[in-house]
Amino acid sequence: MATRDNTSLVDLFVARATEAAAKVERIGRAASEVRAAVARATEGLSSLVVADGDYLQSDIFSSLRTIPQVIPKPTDDQLATADAGITEAFAGVARSGSICVAMGPPLRSAASLLMPLHVALLPVERIVLRPRELFEQTGIGAEAMQRNIIFVTGPSATADMGPLVRGVHGPHRLHILVLE
Repeated sequence: MATRDNTSLVDLFVARATEAAAKVERIGRAASEVRAAVARATEGLSSLVVADGDYLQSDIFSSLRTIPQVIPKPTDDQLATADAGITEAFAGVARSGSICVAMGPPLRSAASLLMPLHVALLPVERIVLRPRELFEQTGIGAEAMQRNIIFVTGPSATADMGPLVRGVHGPHRLHILVLE
């Protein structure tokens, strides 16, 4: 069982997110390293949307916006047809391998739910063991109570009508970059 130290939480998060069909990569948090990882994750795609972040350094998002495929100010039509969205994750839940995305800032909803690929940037210090920690009055839970958050566990999928179908109500693929 995982302990409260970050290494164990990260290992558990990576294992559970991978089991849920997300691709997970552990990287450093230098802007150049994040940009290179996002460029690798979106290689071959022609249009990317980057949503602003709240917790990571602004130079990371500035660097991401220099990727040639990024649409600087996407129109509604461009949002509807973009290949990938890049967002910051509000938190990660180790037990389920879920990420939480805080809705509200411009482009965040569209970038996390509308495009075929969602690339989420998850700061390692924002990983908690259980979902209930996000609803406690201490730590990042105090922040969660002031936001609209969604939980995402792997790519969108449903088996309501028979065989498993991915990408029905959201991204077909989820790529999580855990920033250490």
